[in-house]
Amino acid sequence: MNTTTPRPSSRPVPSPSQLLEIATSAAHAAAEYLRSLDRDDLAREYKTSSHDIVTEHDRASEEIIVSELRRLLPTCRIVGEEGGERPAEGPAVGADAPVVTFYVDPIDGTSNFAAGLPLFCVSIGAAVDDEMVAGVIDAPVLGQVFTAADGPAMLNGRPLRPRSTRPAADALVLSGFPGQRIGKEVPDFAARAALALDDGVSSVRHLGTAALELAYVAAGWADATALGTINSWDVAAGFHILRRAGGSVRTWPGRTLADRADHLQPAYAACTGAERLEVLDDLLEELQALRADRL
Repeated sequence: MNTTTPRPSSRPVPSPSQLLEIATSAAHAAAEYLRSLDRDDLAREYKTSSHDIVTEHDRASEEIIVSELRRLLPTCRIVGEEGGERPAEGPAVGADAPVVTFYVDPIDGTSNFAAGLPLFCVSIGAAVDDEMVAGVIDAPVLGQVFTAADGPAMLNGRPLRPRSTRPAADALVLSGFPGQRIGKEVPDFAARAALALDDGVSSVRHLGTAALELAYVAAGWADATALGTINSWDVAAGFHILRRAGGSVRTWPGRTLADRADHLQPAYAACTGAERLEVLDDLLEELQALRADRL
């Protein structure tokens, strides 16, 4: 007779669609708060420089999101732009149990938000053991909610149709690449890269929000987007939505570990279809080589 007491089984991990429902509920709660604000003369603070601002509403939005995520899934891990990493709470799970992590950007496009522009969003990506399985990007003022789990990517509940990437001569790129940070890191490269990108595609526009740029490429409204320095909370949801819409993403590790998940890598180029824009991939390859030389 076996008298061994069975170990309690770990709580089942919610399905991708259930995780999307949780993320969407949290994003909606934050979006409702942001829509209610009078955005005239918002007070702002600076993180690392005048290019990196934060408002009290970034923090308030993140707390709303964290509260909702904790209510709906207490055992989740949360990585947020303002609050950093919050370990799982609630009942303990087995050591070998899958970990659900939500990557939270409470306001992506804070400079736009603080200036009164509508180009900002709430972005929440859900991962199970670092594999992205769901994501939501909610632009409160624009009334655009992009979502994806394990089915097709959606905009306001309607599927996004896959589209091929246009040839470079006709391509619209949404990007601030190389940007101010790359300009400080490798100024000679940054100057050349800006000219090469402008000359290499039809047009370049910078929206000031990486998450919305990814969403708009997923929707087929632009052909590509790229950045050389980024954080996980900016791109986790966008990468998943774009891929579920039929797009392609390449990432580069910089000085980090090359075998980390894509949303944990610092540089990327994403296209609306499987076809790639060579000018973007070549520039990111050159940037990677410069960074590798400095290791």
